[in-house]
Amino acid sequence: MSRSIALEHQDHARRLTRQATDEFGAFLSRPQWDWYTTHTFKAEYVSPKEADRHYFAWLNSLCLAARVRGHGRPFWFRGTEYQDRGTLHFHSLIGGVGDIRRLLFKDFWELHGFARVEQYEPGKGANFYVGKYLTKTAADIRFSHNLKNELSGR
Repeated sequence: MSRSIALEHQDHARRLTRQATDEFGAFLSRPQWDWYTTHTFKAEYVSPKEADRHYFAWLNSLCLAARVRGHGRPFWFRGTEYQDRGTLHFHSLIGGVGDIRRLLFKDFWELHGFARVEQYEPGKGANFYVGKYLTKTAADIRFSHNLKNELSGR
């Protein structure tokens, strides 16, 4: 294959990747998100299994707080990536939290590292940022079962 054809294929692949990322980001703009979160671990290495265990313990605490306040179960979408130092970290969009204090849940994560729990602002691009994990090779995406209700408008 000639060099120009190879470059053309690479450019086409980049355009398709960008288009998929944009489409997925737009898809993620449908639900009414409340929080955009980043969860970073202080340890140099955390296994994916251990990282999931910590994240889901944090999320279960959030679900319990929602239930105590009479809210439904929060819905969420999470992307996983590796930082430059080789440690996992998560980005999430979370909705259905009502009046739960986000800074309390920022503090809950401090046992494991550092968290940013920001109020979600439509139009600022967090949905596109998290949506990029669809096309990353070493990334992992997860989402709650009840997210489909938010995406379909139920």
